[in-house]
Amino acid sequence: MGVWFLARSAWRALFRRREPSQVDWDRELREDLATYGPAPALTGDRLLTVYHVPVRVRLVVVAPAGKEEEPQTADLGPLVDRVLPGLGAVVAQDQPHIRIWPPQLSHHGFAAAFFRRTLLPEAAGQPSHWVLVAGRAMVGRKPVLLALALWAEEANTLGRIELEPHQWLDVLRLKKREE
Repeated sequence: MGVWFLARSAWRALFRRREPSQVDWDRELREDLATYGPAPALTGDRLLTVYHVPVRVRLVVVAPAGKEEEPQTADLGPLVDRVLPGLGAVVAQDQPHIRIWPPQLSHHGFAAAFFRRTLLPEAAGQPSHWVLVAGRAMVGRKPVLLALALWAEEANTLGRIELEPHQWLDVLRLKKREE
């Protein structure tokens, strides 16, 4: 009887079903846009637009592509200027939150992770003041992964936009601000 009990206990220890782990892997990189304050008053003469909708930059996420070296926050102005000339001044003016993510293996995976980890206050499919833009950009010959959470004065249905390197200049534009 004792041998049977020991064999049964060993069998259960080896082959029992374990509960799935409830580790929240995204917790460190999650951003809740409902907690973000408004952008400071406009002081510059240029305004950023997405598909001609005026927006303010509230979050910038940068990650190296593959095994590239991690960008530094001090390098952010020149880096975003290489993606869209003049964007560095807009970022400095809007004073957004800046996050440097660890290296990402896939630019599509980066965009999907940014969209998943950036929580919007509105339900999916509803008009929102927030526009999320993410994708791969080229800085010279080096790829970099860039994501922006942008605030529009009026609610819109632009939602989430994934960009390839050649699309940044078509989707994001700088225009003269009208007083």
